[in-house]
Amino acid sequence: MMTVVRRVLWIIALALASPPGWAETYRDAVALLGFEALGETFTEQKVEAILSPNMPEGLPAEERRALAVLRVLGAPETEPALSLYVTQAAEPDGAFLGYLGEASIYQRLAAVWSLSGHRPRSDFSYDLRALIQRGVANGYNIVTTPWPAFDPERHLIYGHSDIAHAQQLLALLASEGLQARVGFSLKTSAFRHREGWGEVPAGAVDLGGGRFLIEAMEFDLHFELTSAHDKARFMAIINRYAKKAEGQSQPLIAGAWWQPFYRSRVAAPAFGEVASVALSDGRETARILVLPAQAEALVRDINALGRPWETERSAVWVNPAFYRYLQGDFQ
Repeated sequence: MMTVVRRVLWIIALALASPPGWAETYRDAVALLGFEALGETFTEQKVEAILSPNMPEGLPAEERRALAVLRVLGAPETEPALSLYVTQAAEPDGAFLGYLGEASIYQRLAAVWSLSGHRPRSDFSYDLRALIQRGVANGYNIVTTPWPAFDPERHLIYGHSDIAHAQQLLALLASEGLQARVGFSLKTSAFRHREGWGEVPAGAVDLGGGRFLIEAMEFDLHFELTSAHDKARFMAIINRYAKKAEGQSQPLIAGAWWQPFYRSRVAAPAFGEVASVALSDGRETARILVLPAQAEALVRDINALGRPWETERSAVWVNPAFYRYLQGDFQ
C-alpha cells in the first residue's frame, strides 16, 4: 500500500500529465481511493444507468466504469477538485462531517457535540482572563480540536454555541440550495458581556469594574462551498434568517445572535479584514481578533503582562456584523 506522501505525489503527477477533465485518469483516481474491487462488480448496464444521461463521449469502457464509481461516491469529475478530493481521502480527516442536505448529518452533528464532553479549564485559560480584566482584549478563542482540510478559497468558518442553531442552520442552507462539504471543530470561547445584550447570564465571571467574562464551550461549523462566490449567498441567508436586529419582523432560526460570527481565510467581498493575534504557552494557543490598526498595541499590551507567551499575527476576513462588534456596536 502506498503511503500518503506517495499518493499525493502520484496525484500531482497524474494532474500534470493528463488533459483537462481527468480524461483517462478516472481509473487512477478510483485506485487511489481504494474502490477498484467495487468497480469490477459494475456491469455495463449498471454503468450506463449511473452515467445516463450525462455520459461523456469517447471514454473507453474501463474509464466509464471508473467514472461511474466516482459518481456513486459523489466525487468531483474535473480538475482541480478531483485531485483535492483524492488527496483528502488519502488523509483521514476527523473534522469532516458530511455534506449539506444529507439526511443523517443532523444526527451526526448532535452525536459529535454530545460526545465532546466537558473540557476542564487549564492554567493557561485562567491566566488569559487578565486580558479581559485589564481591558487588553474583549474576547478570545482557544481551539481544542483540529480543523478540516478545506480549500481556503472556498472555506467559511461559522462559530456558535447552540447545537440546535447549528442543525437548523445546516437545514436552512440546504433549503436555500447551497451545496458544501461540512466540518466541525471545538473551541473554548471567552468574551466580555456587552450591556446591550441584556441580563448577565448565570455563571459569568465577575472581573470587577463592571466587566463580566462569559466562558463557554463552543464550536465552529466549517463549510467548503462549491464556489468562492457562494460566500455572498451565505451572507445574505444569514442576514435574513439568522441575525437579530431591532424592529425585526421576519422569523429567525433558533439561537440567532445580534452578531453572527463567521469568517473567511481569504479576502472576500463585503467581509472586513481584521488581525488575528495568536498567543501560545507552548501547549495551547488562543486567538484574539482585533481591527488591524489595534494589532500592534494589542501585542504590546500582551507582552506587558509579563507572561511567557509567544505571539503571532495574521489576517482574517470577518462578516460585517462581527466587524461592527469589534468596533463596539452590540448589533
